[in-house]
Amino acid sequence: MNESGQLPPADVIALVEVEPTLWVRVGAVRQQDHWDATHVEMTSGVAPASWASRRWSYDEVVFLSCEISGSEGAAWLRSHEAEIDGVTVRLADTAEGHTLQWHKRSSLQKYGFFDPLPWPSTLYDLASQSLASGPGFGSLIGDGPSFVSFAQAVAAYFGCALPPGGSVDHATPVFQLTDLRGRIAKVMLGSAEVEVHIEGNGLHGMVVELASVAPGPSEALSAESSQVVRFPLPHGLPTGAWVVLKERSEWIDRKFINYPNTLNADPGVEFVVEPMTELQALISGGEGPTVEFKSILPPSGSDLRNKVCAIVAAFANGDGGHILFGVTDGGAIVGLSGVDIQKECDTVAQFVSSTVTPVPHFRVARVSEEGDDGSALEVIELTVDQGDQPPYGVDPAHPKYYVRRGATTFEASSDQVRALARSRPPADQAYQSPYGLRFL
Repeated sequence: MNESGQLPPADVIALVEVEPTLWVRVGAVRQQDHWDATHVEMTSGVAPASWASRRWSYDEVVFLSCEISGSEGAAWLRSHEAEIDGVTVRLADTAEGHTLQWHKRSSLQKYGFFDPLPWPSTLYDLASQSLASGPGFGSLIGDGPSFVSFAQAVAAYFGCALPPGGSVDHATPVFQLTDLRGRIAKVMLGSAEVEVHIEGNGLHGMVVELASVAPGPSEALSAESSQVVRFPLPHGLPTGAWVVLKERSEWIDRKFINYPNTLNADPGVEFVVEPMTELQALISGGEGPTVEFKSILPPSGSDLRNKVCAIVAAFANGDGGHILFGVTDGGAIVGLSGVDIQKECDTVAQFVSSTVTPVPHFRVARVSEEGDDGSALEVIELTVDQGDQPPYGVDPAHPKYYVRRGATTFEASSDQVRALARSRPPADQAYQSPYGLRFL
């Protein structure tokens, strides 16, 4: 089955035209006596989670949303002009003979600029690029919320996150064709079984399968709109595990669970297991953007402590992460022997809080497992939350800032530091702990 491809613009418009309802969001900038679109999003089936009927107007910028029929949306695309709430917005066109990209995506999957959708969908470009770009920096003040930049306004209106160093001043206009036939609503991963929750209005005849690098079990579905399928795990979760909802040669929805298909399980996959099994689930994905292994604890005064703190800063500057002490680079649990684990937990918390600036929210926990010889294997797990006061660095007196790329930590460039400083607004100070610590 093709998961991406190209179509003539007329074929994409025909898909838009037959939809009973479209939820539309548009961003536009004033060009002399008219408005040109910077962002256009049309969604069928269900509205995006952050969609709302609202208008934000400024001197040179306007954001508009509406609910229309597919036939009206198709008429807009053919005329390259939209009429929303009394505002006429020019839309981008694609030159004759050119084709438009499309891409199939699973439920809750983040793809490009726009909101993840709760159902699987196919995303079609409506033009090869946007018609215009936003004004960049400069405050937006008007008949809408106030923002210090156009990019912040776009992120708030379209419900997207501002990428560090990335631009949202324009985006390729898209049509999101939602598939309501079926979705994997939730995957519950336990130590003994995988539980798959399926929903949809066209499940009869579909099959749900626990696939991996080796053939796995599958089960045919009935016509019920909500079903639960359980797959036992007699030998544990296989490598390259993923759950797929399929109909003949087409996948309807899918969820990747572990390495090598993914480093972090897809949205909708939940680990409902005891603490050590959660640790094993982390380890099963290997080191990556949010996981780091250390076989030993960093000795006092060693350079390894600064390296650990650099990883903590990089996690806080990114999506958060876990550092596991007592686990080798290859993912073997060797444990920490000959130490007072609770005392070492306190030590880890102390050197992190005294070295990383500002101090992010983190937790230090001990986890135990019985080894093959019956001995107890002790692991310390340092969990770092995504920070709300970036950039985070090491050494309060002369801070250096860090970012994570793959399984490696790098010192941030000056451009990355500036982007991090703009990426997330400071949290309510009433929420802040003076030290940022959380202990288990």
